Amino acid sequence: MAAPPPPELVDDAVAEILLRVPPSDPAILARASAVCKSWRRVLSDPVFPRRYRAFHHGSPPPLLGFLRSSHHHARKAGGTAMFVPVETHAPFLEPTFRCAPLDCRHGRVLLDTVGGKKGTLAVWDPSTGDHELLPEPDGGGPCCRSRSGVVLCAAAAGCDDNHHHRDCHGGRPYRVVFVGNTGDRDMVARAWVYSSEAAEWTPPASLLIDAYSSIERKRAAIVGNKVYFLLTIRMGARVAILKYDLGEHRLSTIRSPLEYSKDAVVLMSMEDGLLGLAGIIGSTLELWLRKVDSEGVAVWEQYRVIELQKLLHIDRPYHRADVIGFAESVGVLLVGVDAMIFMFELRSGQVRRLSKPGHCYDVFPFTKFYVPDFTRSKLQFPAEPFQGS
Repeated sequence: MAAPPPPELVDDAVAEILLRVPPSDPAILARASAVCKSWRRVLSDPVFPRRYRAFHHGSPPPLLGFLRSSHHHARKAGGTAMFVPVETHAPFLEPTFRCAPLDCRHGRVLLDTVGGKKGTLAVWDPSTGDHELLPEPDGGGPCCRSRSGVVLCAAAAGCDDNHHHRDCHGGRPYRVVFVGNTGDRDMVARAWVYSSEAAEWTPPASLLIDAYSSIERKRAAIVGNKVYFLLTIRMGARVAILKYDLGEHRLSTIRSPLEYSKDAVVLMSMEDGLLGLAGIIGSTLELWLRKVDSEGVAVWEQYRVIELQKLLHIDRPYHRADVIGFAESVGVLLVGVDAMIFMFELRSGQVRRLSKPGHCYDVFPFTKFYVPDFTRSKLQFPAEPFQGS
């Protein structure tokens, strides 16, 4: 006579097990939901996501993956934003319309829904597929050929005590900062701010800049209430920084520490409330901080120099190396070397190679405490994962 099956775990015990699943790999929870009805019942409880985030209180949102364009010139060739998971499959749907990513922050993605010169902006939640098209800003916003932006949580009290935006769900309220200029000979940079609560844009802030300047589509850095965008001067002859002050609604520029190529530099928001910059010259990765000296003057200070071949353990010559992104919540720098992508953890010094090749000139890290919605009839797993080596 066959032995009776072991008794099922009570729901409280199942929940205690599932709460300990690493937040860096939400697909584990999706697979756990298929184990049996009782496990799915626990995961489908609307209380579970709140308990899960509370259990991992104190930890920053994990890096789930990053957004990149399916074509380097997506704004011209009709590409779309692609979500690339870091660990295993992530149940995120890709947009169904032509677009290019401009920013990922607080569970939201800012998309440029480019369709020639009449492109507009959208805020997209990858975890639900929902998106909201924004109205056009006054003063030439949709005609800006050179453009970038950021999307910010606008919750009055923040989403949690540690400002990790653990409870951001990708919806409202949010703000969008959009910057641009209309052409090569346009010597004026403009900035607008959109509020989802007011459903309107502010009048533009303006700043005279050099002719043939371009606001790059690399991810901006946010330090306090300042937003920093990468700016190339005189058709890429040198790199500068366009600074937007949210409190004063004012633009200004900052010189970069060295003459980096636009593809070889990213701006960074550092833990100590400072603006950072990572740049590559030749085979050397250089890290900088912008500090205030004893006379009250803001200056660049180089604090680290790293030989790329030693860091990345590359045993052959390479054609080019670019810094393509930075995830400040986890302190990870993304470096592209030819068709390879490496993740470099600044604090630990650990390096991980992502094995799937592909040229990337800029990527937008996506961090979020994500629990799949098990109340839906179907979970999507559209993208193959990058497997680290």
